[in-house]
Amino acid sequence: FLKKRQVIRMGMPPIRIEVLTDISGVSFKKCYEKRVTDFIDDIRVDIISLKYLRINKKASGRFKDINDLEHLP
Repeated sequence: FLKKRQVIRMGMPPIRIEVLTDISGVSFKKCYEKRVTDFIDDIRVDIISLKYLRINKKASGRFKDINDLEHLP
């Protein structure tokens, strides 16, 4: 995770997890400070907040991300 702009992929489609070491529009520090914590099957999971997810989606400029914005709560 020391290199920026890397994507680490685990699994195969349609079940794949992608970990990005850098995302548009937001810093890891800010996202981590404002993260949302949830539990899935008794496992703690830290998730980007809706506010910072929206900022990221808008900053990426990708059609898919702009479209995603319309479907976020």
